[in-house]
Amino acid sequence: MSDDIDIILGIDLGTTFSAVAAMNAHAKPQMVPNSEGRRTTPSVVFFQEDGTPIVGELARNQALVDPTRTVQFIKREMGNPSFRLNIDGLEYYPEGISALILKKLRTDAEAALGKEITRAVISVPAYFKDAQRRATQVAGEIAGLEVVAIINEPTAAALAYGFGKQTVRQNLLVYDFGGGTFDVTILRVEGNEFTVLATDGDSHLGGIDVDQRLVDYMAEQFLAQHKTDLRVDPYTRQDLLERAERAKIDLSSRQSVMVTLAQGSAAMRLDLSREQLAELTADLVQRTADCMLKALGSAGLTWQDIDVVLLAGGSSRMICVRELLRQVSGKEPSLDINPDECVALGAAIRSITADVLEMEAGARPANRAPQVTDIVIRDVAPHSLGVKALNADGQPTNSIIIPRLTPVPCERRRTYATRVDNQQSIEIEVLQGEDPDPFSPKVDLIGKVEMRDLPPGLAGEVIVAVTLRYDIDAVVEVVAEELTGGRSVREQLLQKMGELGPEVVESIKAAFEQDAARDEPEAQSHPEEQPTEAVV
Repeated sequence: MSDDIDIILGIDLGTTFSAVAAMNAHAKPQMVPNSEGRRTTPSVVFFQEDGTPIVGELARNQALVDPTRTVQFIKREMGNPSFRLNIDGLEYYPEGISALILKKLRTDAEAALGKEITRAVISVPAYFKDAQRRATQVAGEIAGLEVVAIINEPTAAALAYGFGKQTVRQNLLVYDFGGGTFDVTILRVEGNEFTVLATDGDSHLGGIDVDQRLVDYMAEQFLAQHKTDLRVDPYTRQDLLERAERAKIDLSSRQSVMVTLAQGSAAMRLDLSREQLAELTADLVQRTADCMLKALGSAGLTWQDIDVVLLAGGSSRMICVRELLRQVSGKEPSLDINPDECVALGAAIRSITADVLEMEAGARPANRAPQVTDIVIRDVAPHSLGVKALNADGQPTNSIIIPRLTPVPCERRRTYATRVDNQQSIEIEVLQGEDPDPFSPKVDLIGKVEMRDLPPGLAGEVIVAVTLRYDIDAVVEVVAEELTGGRSVREQLLQKMGELGPEVVESIKAAFEQDAARDEPEAQSHPEEQPTEAVV
């Protein structure tokens, strides 16, 4: 890396493993190793007895020592307003836990690259909703990073595949089966233009679900022989998880593996084959096939129209997955990119696209990375966006304003009328999801806008216009306007469901700063200045 380049990291913030990449002085993406010299970092946090967090490989190793103080798979809780982790009486939020992982990634990258880094592009599953995307941005902010862009993971993988190839027009299907999420995205790639045609997925389907099937199978076998359930005790359960993951990985290169299970004097040997793994996970793999068919239908394509099937995510290495892809697509999946690294590499490439560089132009014109202004990324809204309204029969409905797969950024407007005479206020509930039933579990209430002191008028006379926006990162903004009086409620007044308030975010950032100060030698000589509590 050249000293005069202002680096923007590309970060794959994964459920089980995370990775970092950056553009070098020649505008080529390269992986950035962590402090252990590895290109991936376990997304695991362990809290020591004094409350100090450890992140990465050491934390993963400590999980077997004390799983009750270990946090794994936090990505699945991003955007979950009810999740709280209590360690020694202190509450930790998903954003704070993820920020600890991001801080480790940032610190290691600074050491590897020899310079301070303050900005990043962070990847998210394409099927992430607004709350999850916002939570990812907040986590980056807490970790001291300006998140200059969010990129969908399959789009990042496609960038890594197509970057610099100047390919002829191709239709690419990205099969992204990660540790905790599954996405399928269909893109049209032509030269440096990447156009997303359709996306589908499941944010609660991934490698940890495969591991759980193996855990349950092994535990049931042990229970049948020794009348002891290894899943009950957190220590033996953690051991099962470790053995299940190792067996899954080994079965990608071997026909069978032998697993030894034990508790006290009770022990047994268990043989596992690829065929057994395929049988245990057949329904999970079929769910990925169903998502692919839906994405093809949304794009108006068939398998014959797909030129390349691209693999991303560690779970795509499973032999049964590759056999399924060969069977349904009639094509051999491409092995041109590393499934563990392609998303981070693509996120790094995203950092030198025209819109990011233009945003930075006024701030540090002398220190920007080499420009690659001809890369064009056209992504789509992963979910429909609308508001709760009453239909002609007076029944609540999800009134969709922006349909899913609309190219982003986008903005749509629709007007609504008051329901009763002299109605004084109106509450606009913003919904994300496709189901027409606003109370469906597939529809999320992502925020509210309330307009008060409406002008007097008969039912239907006072008109309110609602403008919904998806920005380039598929994050939602809203403007509500009462047309009679010409007033508006801007997007910052949108009460987001489950979003951490500014005061909570600031308290977490303050805790991070106190921890950083505590780590400094000078701060360690003043114990009276150490924090007594923190909220993360």
